Amino acid sequence: MNGTDTLFWRMGANPLTRPHVTWVWLLDKTPDWSTLLDGCQWLLTKLPRLTHRVAETPLRAGTPTWTPDRDFRLTRHVHRMRLPEPAGLRELLDLVEWRNGTDFDALHPPWEAILIEGYGQGRAAIVLKWHHSVGDAVTIVSALGKLLPDVASGCHFDGLNPAHELTRGPGTQASRSSAGHGVAVGTRASLRGVARLLTTPRATGECVRLVARAATQLLDPVAPSPLLRDRSAAIRCGMVTVPLEDLKAAGKGAGASVTSAYIAAVLGAFQRYHAYHGVTRASLPTLVPVNIRRPTETGAGNIIASVRIAGPIGDMSAPERMAAVHTAIAEARNTLVRDLYTILADLSSCVPGAVHRWVVPPALRNAVDIVVTSVPGFSRTTFAAGARVTEAVAWAPRGGAAANITMASHEGTCGIGTNLDPAAVTDSALFHHCLEQSLHDLCTP
Repeated sequence: MNGTDTLFWRMGANPLTRPHVTWVWLLDKTPDWSTLLDGCQWLLTKLPRLTHRVAETPLRAGTPTWTPDRDFRLTRHVHRMRLPEPAGLRELLDLVEWRNGTDFDALHPPWEAILIEGYGQGRAAIVLKWHHSVGDAVTIVSALGKLLPDVASGCHFDGLNPAHELTRGPGTQASRSSAGHGVAVGTRASLRGVARLLTTPRATGECVRLVARAATQLLDPVAPSPLLRDRSAAIRCGMVTVPLEDLKAAGKGAGASVTSAYIAAVLGAFQRYHAYHGVTRASLPTLVPVNIRRPTETGAGNIIASVRIAGPIGDMSAPERMAAVHTAIAEARNTLVRDLYTILADLSSCVPGAVHRWVVPPALRNAVDIVVTSVPGFSRTTFAAGARVTEAVAWAPRGGAAANITMASHEGTCGIGTNLDPAAVTDSALFHHCLEQSLHDLCTP
């Protein structure tokens, strides 16, 4: 594992920061179960990481590694369920909440896939859940997108180069079972990174300036909202859709990106939610994950960072909010020093697991109210065992925040998954109404 993988793995020890990613594919029909199992078995030959479990170090200090699960069984990870009829979206979301809040067995690979039958009229869904330590959404979606067929009768891509995202990656072999070894590996990697950072041209005043700006961006006090102060391990999931072209047009009209338009819509929803409760605020501490991959990086694991902004929720028009978000994101990204972030993540792996469990959640709670995530969807028509994926929606972990709102696009539709803490966002129906109204205002000229 790298440092970020380790951070996600250790955060899983506390229910408040449980780092599960859940992805739902809505299908146009119910696929054949035997065909689906055969397809999953074939995928494992291309993505062997999915047959590996985490080998933790004693004292939970140092870098864990991935080691083959000698007791691996596909049927432990791939299941089949039927919703009580008549079942609609709410029943499906109830199931997503249940699975999202269930821990993985640490003795086996941390992922599962469930075929859900009885959803809608002759339709079905696949619920895919994995631990964030396996990889970020870019890794998972890229790997599956290359392997799943683009026609209903498509065969497996036997000619595909098997050496891609989840085939390789650091730490796929078992480690020596000593905490000292794991700490030494992480420390050596971090010190090498420090040496690299200090021997580049940026090691002069420019490097110091960037580091200072990054520290200011992370430590700049943005007071959390008293309306969202409570926290729990409970989950309330919702789903909203919006045409991708509408978001693009809205962003273009304000001189902003699609992502900035989406983030502005989420912040507009929280502005409405606060106004309904009689709370007036100028901003919310908002965390935005960003992809820091270089073009040549295709390995397994997490290659992401996060920037924190003062998300504007004051009284302003939709175009003004989009422009403000676009500027804030651009400024925050300019402070992001990739090598420094990687070094800090590697150093964090040396911290004992107890610190991650008891210190990190309160720190995140005081620093972040909401997380707004945008992840890639499939770039083409995709089928699973002969059934077409009509919509794809993701729910990313809250990480101690009051909410994580996640957007993924598929076939021209943006599916927005809302992962709310009901202790903080006490009226989920009202919030979803606010989100729909915010999207409507943003996308209506």
